[in-house]
Amino acid sequence: MRVWRFSTILLVLAAAAAGAAAPQAPDVDPLLDRVSDYVAAYERTFVGVVAEETYRQEMKPPRAGTDARGFPIESRSQRRDLKSDVLLVRAPAGDRWMQFRDVYEVDGKAVRDRPERLAKLFLEPSADARRQVDEITAASARYNIGSVNRNINLPVLALTILEPENRAWFTFRLGRKSATTTELEYREERSGTLIRTSGDQPMPAHGHVTVETATGRILATKLAADDASLRAQIDVTYASDPSVDILVPREMREKYTTKDGSTTEGRATYANFRRYQVKVEEKIGREPKR
Repeated sequence: MRVWRFSTILLVLAAAAAGAAAPQAPDVDPLLDRVSDYVAAYERTFVGVVAEETYRQEMKPPRAGTDARGFPIESRSQRRDLKSDVLLVRAPAGDRWMQFRDVYEVDGKAVRDRPERLAKLFLEPSADARRQVDEITAASARYNIGSVNRNINLPVLALTILEPENRAWFTFRLGRKSATTTELEYREERSGTLIRTSGDQPMPAHGHVTVETATGRILATKLAADDASLRAQIDVTYASDPSVDILVPREMREKYTTKDGSTTEGRATYANFRRYQVKVEEKIGREPKR
């Protein structure tokens, strides 16, 4: 089971809890089936894709009170700019996404050479390749700022909701429509939610996916989850990319607001997509030319 950690919050993608599946409105089913079929095909296709990520993080702490004149005292905010290589793969069991981030530039200063270390570790596996990958991702995580350790910021995370094993635990309804697109709204109904806190308390997910009505292709996603101590929201937009011949994440925006009023925001953009034939536990090679 994949675990995501905040500084004070534990987010975990849970296995489906026992109980009755959420009922769906009949008018939703045809579109929902198209979108689910698209997600299933997408998850088979979007494997071993490497991208360059440009990622700005900003943290604003809660106000520190007022001065003698009664004016609010502004706490000092933080900002950080990261550039990284990001590799997205599916776990060997196919039950979750795995993202590996290798930071090569922090606030305009290089922190390593540019060779694609992550891709090389997967393409040229060795006995200690997994250890090296873990060391790279752990080292990259130290560049995060703010009180929230953001490691649910997978651009493709919202697609998990439409997988067969999870779809039954959400209610869906049709939202806003245009000539070619529809917003498919969702809300999690189970008690053993997809995202949970460190105290195993539920954080029901809700939001919407914007889809191409005729094909079910996903153009944008909004994923939100909250409880009494934290609200998290991740918005992602997709665009076509001829280098990999599929729709890919182009921008991810995230915002985390804690009970004390501090906010942590991030904006990531993705470019220079490359595809590799990646398997997590077997020997790996670049896709052969045809």
